[in-house]
Amino acid sequence: MADTDLIKMKLTFPRGKQQPGEIVDVRADEVHRWKGFAVEVDEPKPATKASTPAAPAEQSKAAK
Repeated sequence: MADTDLIKMKLTFPRGKQQPGEIVDVRADEVHRWKGFAVEVDEPKPATKASTPAAPAEQSKAAK
């Protein structure tokens, strides 16, 4: 594991000047030090292609 591996974490408790809800980058080997102050944020997954084409089809039906 390289030192440059960063994990995104969302603060759950004030830490210094940082407030709850802020997203911080934490080195992977220091995540254990943030327990109680932050929770790991899942990376957003791209939307499926099936849901994207449905919206334009609905708009064309409404226009008719």
